[in-house]
Amino acid sequence: MSVRVMFEGGPADGVVQEYPLLDRALPSLYWHRDEPSELRGIYHLLNRDPDPDTGVWRYGFTSP
Repeated sequence: MSVRVMFEGGPADGVVQEYPLLDRALPSLYWHRDEPSELRGIYHLLNRDPDPDTGVWRYGFTSP
């Protein structure tokens, strides 16, 4: 099983990413990108359940 998440706000705003090694949503995730420039952020789970239509978990930006 995998977990699909959508990041809201911060440097990853609008990014949808799949985590194939996870079997459940975690309370927070660290996101980073090295190219073309370094960006990073910590995101926290926004809801107790994934979106009922897409199955995507929503994470909101909290810090760099």
